[in-house]
Amino acid sequence: MRRHLSKPTRTSLLVATALAATITQPMGVESSPEAKKQVSVWKVEQISQLEGPITLYIGTSGVKMVVPAQHVVVVAVPPKWDVTLVNVKDKLGLNFTSEVWKGRGFRLVDRVVKSVEKSRTATKWRGQPAALMVRTVDTSDPVKEQVEMLYRESAGRSTEFRSEEFLYEKWMKLEPGAQKFLCGIYRVPDFNGLMLRRTRSYPNGRVDTALDTKDCKQVTISTAEFVCPTTFKVAKNINEVTNQKKKKMQAAGLLEDMFLDK
Repeated sequence: MRRHLSKPTRTSLLVATALAATITQPMGVESSPEAKKQVSVWKVEQISQLEGPITLYIGTSGVKMVVPAQHVVVVAVPPKWDVTLVNVKDKLGLNFTSEVWKGRGFRLVDRVVKSVEKSRTATKWRGQPAALMVRTVDTSDPVKEQVEMLYRESAGRSTEFRSEEFLYEKWMKLEPGAQKFLCGIYRVPDFNGLMLRRTRSYPNGRVDTALDTKDCKQVTISTAEFVCPTTFKVAKNINEVTNQKKKKMQAAGLLEDMFLDK
């Protein structure tokens, strides 16, 4: 039996489809020669606790990240792998060198704390080789102590996580520039590989998933997907492009990020 969607539901689906199409379409390259060229890439669908659904395209021709909730598209291409970050709704953007992006990119986690590696073991993810790293939070971290003191009355910070687990793939051959791009969004500069999952464990037994991978497969796309957008106004800072300041304040993490980013 054919199901009929209500008018509001049909409208919502049409809006969502149109938004996705707008974000994934490179600006100003609809009729370019690149649109006819095809290349094999890894397409990775992930869920970020901070940003919601994201899509990554990773290959030798470039790296692209699409963040629909923020209307953000990020592209890096060889040979320099410099990064262009654009809010396609507001038409605001910024350019970064690969090295600057590695340390100060648009990250997909809300907090980065000092931690110490406890263990690293080989494992599997959907039959593919992977590595599981466990890190314990350094309780002597002065930044963490300052933030905990400032927010000790906050219900959201009454219990701090004590350890994190990082699951990385070990089957992709990533270009050095692509690896720097991933370091910028995951903020883990000392490990090679795509992060598949990041979880946090608390003393009361709670476990939060800060990042998870829903799908990872090889697909063929047009090389036009990696053409850097150019029709945007240069923003004052990354917060203006991504609304990071608003998100940090809502998460009661503004001061922590100010300390860490200096």
